[in-house]
Amino acid sequence: MLQYPKIYMESAMKRLICILVFVVAAVVMVQAQEAKTEKTAKEYIADLSSGSDEKTLVEAAQYCGDKKEKDAVPGLINLLTDKHEMVRIESAIALGLIGEESAADALNNVLVNDESAQVRYAAILAALKIGSKKSLDPLKQAKEKDTDPFIQDLLGKLEAKAKK
Repeated sequence: MLQYPKIYMESAMKRLICILVFVVAAVVMVQAQEAKTEKTAKEYIADLSSGSDEKTLVEAAQYCGDKKEKDAVPGLINLLTDKHEMVRIESAIALGLIGEESAADALNNVLVNDESAQVRYAAILAALKIGSKKSLDPLKQAKEKDTDPFIQDLLGKLEAKAKK
C-alpha cells in the first residue's frame, strides 16, 4: 500500500476544508440575498394597484391567491378589466382561491362579457369555487350564449351533474 507523506495529507485536508468553507459561505450568501428580495403581502397587494408591468401584476395576483389575501380582493377585482389577458386570468383564479363572495358580481360580469374565452373559463371556475347563488343566472346566461366549446362542455357537465 502506498504511503503518502504526512505533509501531503495535511495539505490536502487544508484544501478540502477551504473548499468546504467556501461552498458553505456561498450558499449562505445566496440565501441571505433571496431573503432580502422576498416581498411582503402588503407589497404584493400594493403591486395590484400600481399599474405595473404584466409580469409584476401576474406575480402579485398569484401570490395573493396562493396566500388567500382577503385584503387583495378590491385590487384583484380592478384587474379583471386589465388589458393583458394573463393578468385577467390570474386575477380571476386568485379571486376564486380567496373565496370572498364580494367578488361574485365582478366575476359574473367577466364570465358573461369578457372577450377572451380563457378569461371567461377562469371566471366560471372562480365563481364555482366561491359558490355564490348570485352566479346561477350568469352561469345560465353563459350556457345559452357562449360559443366556446370548452366552456359549453364545462357548463353542460355542471348542468348534468346538477340534475342528478
